[in-house]
Amino acid sequence: MADQDSSSSILLSALTGAAIGAAGLTWWLLTRAERRQALGQQVRRLRALPPMEPNSSLPHSQESLEERVQLLNLAIDDVRRQLENLSPDSPQSM
Repeated sequence: MADQDSSSSILLSALTGAAIGAAGLTWWLLTRAERRQALGQQVRRLRALPPMEPNSSLPHSQESLEERVQLLNLAIDDVRRQLENLSPDSPQSM
């Protein structure tokens, strides 16, 4: 009787392990397929873009870069002010 209980619990454990392993393998395969699909979509989007041409006027591109940096700095300052206003220990909220 004890042997029968032992063998049935071993069989149940083996079946449970097989089911968990199959579920894990299925999840892993689906995740890899999704990643592969997303990568393929990115590659297709990149291939659809027109080819980039080198900038012939360096001063113009430098000016554009400086403008972008200035806009980024303004945006960073704006976010910093917003965070300071949200801070509970800031002087403005007292």
